[in-house]
Amino acid sequence: MKNKLINKLLIVFLIIQPIFDIKIFYNSISTLIRVIIILGLFLYYFITDKNKKKYYMLIYPCLIGVYFCMHHLNALHFTSLVPGNFNYSVIQEALYFVKMLAPFMLIYSLYKANFSNEQLTDFMKYLVLIISLIIIVSNLFVFSYGSYSDIKIKANVFEWFNPQTEYTYQDLASKGLFEYANQISAILIMFLPFIIYATFKKASWLNFVTLASNIFALILLCTKVSVLGILVVFIYTSSIIVFNLFLEKKQHHKAKQSILVISKQYIPLFCILLVYFALLPFNPMISRMQERRTISEMVDENPVIENSTIEKTEIIDNTSLNKDTSYTTENDNASFKIEYIENNYEKKKVHKQFLFENYPYKYDVDFWYDFLQNEISVTTDYRLIEKAMIKRVVEINNNPMDKLFGITNTRLQNIFNIEKDFVVQYYALGIIGLILIFAPYFIVLGLFVYKTIKAKLKNLTVINLLSFITIIFIFGISYMSGNLLNSLSFTIYFTLCFVLINRNN
Repeated sequence: MKNKLINKLLIVFLIIQPIFDIKIFYNSISTLIRVIIILGLFLYYFITDKNKKKYYMLIYPCLIGVYFCMHHLNALHFTSLVPGNFNYSVIQEALYFVKMLAPFMLIYSLYKANFSNEQLTDFMKYLVLIISLIIIVSNLFVFSYGSYSDIKIKANVFEWFNPQTEYTYQDLASKGLFEYANQISAILIMFLPFIIYATFKKASWLNFVTLASNIFALILLCTKVSVLGILVVFIYTSSIIVFNLFLEKKQHHKAKQSILVISKQYIPLFCILLVYFALLPFNPMISRMQERRTISEMVDENPVIENSTIEKTEIIDNTSLNKDTSYTTENDNASFKIEYIENNYEKKKVHKQFLFENYPYKYDVDFWYDFLQNEISVTTDYRLIEKAMIKRVVEINNNPMDKLFGITNTRLQNIFNIEKDFVVQYYALGIIGLILIFAPYFIVLGLFVYKTIKAKLKNLTVINLLSFITIIFIFGISYMSGNLLNSLSFTIYFTLCFVLINRNN
């Protein structure tokens, strides 16, 4: 009875997650509450687990503990041009590590709770309905927050079809009452293949409404991940379903009969896809992409400095800037550079937050002066700016051990959070920390691949294959959009895929 009670507590904890993601509840306190609950659940399942091999699991936190000590010692030897050295805090850093380890404790708890695949899929349905309905209702009644802003939207989805509308994508794209659009987009995209498969297996009204709500909410979010991700998910989910059909050892005529049944089961999915393609040309995401493309193609009509000997900085790759040092004596003058920065950062469309708050130009005039020599297509690339600032801080610190142990997540966040998972962890935690933090994810994937090869594909089901492909897809999304793998608001949901991947029932 005690196990059933704890299992119910775990179910409730999963179902109420969207509440924690609502903007008014999204803070460090709610994160701490989540961590405490996950830790409590983990300790219960660990203590009651009678398998003696469980103690091998303690090797991992011991390794993390040793690494953290080295990470902290390296953090004490840090120098920058900015007073306060970006305010490192060992307590905040320790809490970050606990937050990053929480998903693995939850994966263990879900395994030990022994939920069936059907139960886990039902959890996904409930979560999708809750999240989607919040987004849809708040959009229709125009009290949703904008996906690209923290202010309320100006009009609902019906305004998309007004050819004379004066509203931009910032006024129309909606994320419901949630804090981050990219996290909610990734969650709904991650659950979408399982909802598609559930609808394919059983075309009930509940499944159809859940799928329609999922798709519509993703369309309203208007991010590239949410809108374009729908098509990607439909393609690989359909392919996996068909692939699984031909893996089954059936007679040829039965296989043909199954294909006819599949055709009928696909009808609801085709209907939803038709609606998706009909809405796609009107989606504000399209206008956003067009606007960004226009900006990237812009070239200054009038030089900022006439007859200047400064040459445009070239970008060798997407991560580094090549500095041209062929400046005149006048250009080397600090006051000239400061005046140039103050007079031209708006012309180059660099957001003032970067220069005045994140990495103040008055402490590193040379960096910002050099950066502003670039074309507008570069100076408007926020991800490039984020990475350039962090690379500059690492360069100034000039500590070879930063490659192994990082400059700490605390300092990195106090500068700016790079919007690329794996990259942000590389700079924050170093190579060793990056490997240790993400090792459990890839170990689970590796076990699945090993078991599949050993079983000669006999262990493959639609569910575990969907889980595998979806995890790979999410890793790609996290690298492109960021702020997923370091956020409990996403990783708690992500654990469901890892529980499903190594199960055949």
